[in-house]
Amino acid sequence: MDVGKVNQILRVAKMYYEMGMGQRDIGEKEKISKSTVSRLLKNAEEMGFVKITVEKPMYFMADIEEALCRRYGLKKAVVTPLVVNDRDVILADVCRSAAAELPSLIRSDSVVAVAWGRTLTELAGLLPPMKRTGVKVVQINGGSSRLLYDTGSDSVLKAFKDAVDGEAYRLAAPAVVDNIFIAEAIKSDSQIRSVIDTAENADIGIWSVGKVAKGSILYELVGFSESDFARIKKLSDGDVCSHYLNASGKLADEAFDGRVVAASAEKLRNIPDKVLVAAGADKADAVRASLNGGFADYLFIDEALAKKVLKSS
Repeated sequence: MDVGKVNQILRVAKMYYEMGMGQRDIGEKEKISKSTVSRLLKNAEEMGFVKITVEKPMYFMADIEEALCRRYGLKKAVVTPLVVNDRDVILADVCRSAAAELPSLIRSDSVVAVAWGRTLTELAGLLPPMKRTGVKVVQINGGSSRLLYDTGSDSVLKAFKDAVDGEAYRLAAPAVVDNIFIAEAIKSDSQIRSVIDTAENADIGIWSVGKVAKGSILYELVGFSESDFARIKKLSDGDVCSHYLNASGKLADEAFDGRVVAASAEKLRNIPDKVLVAAGADKADAVRASLNGGFADYLFIDEALAKKVLKSS
């Protein structure tokens, strides 16, 4: 595109967006049709000369946020208004709110423990650069299996590492194994134990929740038998970092939890700043169980999910 055309696109964009001129008036001034003005404005957006964002008023969520903080003893709750009823848009909006808050929580020389999954992958892609030194990012729960199933654990670790210019430590182990003896043997390995110990003593933990459903990432990783899954589904309301919880937030099945390769649920509760990010009203049971269990200090969820959590509490 020649320089003259680029300059015209810039002139039209400035007249429309900065000077408030109508498309007809711009057309007369430039001696072009109104439809050409519209096309040039579109060109300006496509070429990056104009960036359009929709800012949503957050003040009307204050009552819901206060109710969540009061009921569950949270340090902060951020509820994203439901503007477009699209799951991907809702998830992106919730994660954008969480990403904007993290720079105030992640400090230099801190240890950041992160889980994996679709929500954490979305969040990781929205992280702003943070000028930090000495930060360690560590994986909370194992995420490998016999299936070629992408949990997003590596991409999440790398994105957090890059955002803070720190070091990352991967928990190179399955999420769940066949029995407690195998789990204990894996966790006794010096390299695995070092990662788990680091995660259990983190300054900040960042995770989401999972539904108890066929097709969930944890379901695919475990390879449940029908009878085992039926039992877990009956006992559990959701999972946090591969730990299935009942409605009160306690371990739903301690025998099953003994097979999990991850930082312990009790140690995760003791992390000073716990960040829970979730989207979608179908996560209400899992979010409520996590809140009842003390797995959140900072909560980032959408409006529909927040209302369902409060209504059913």
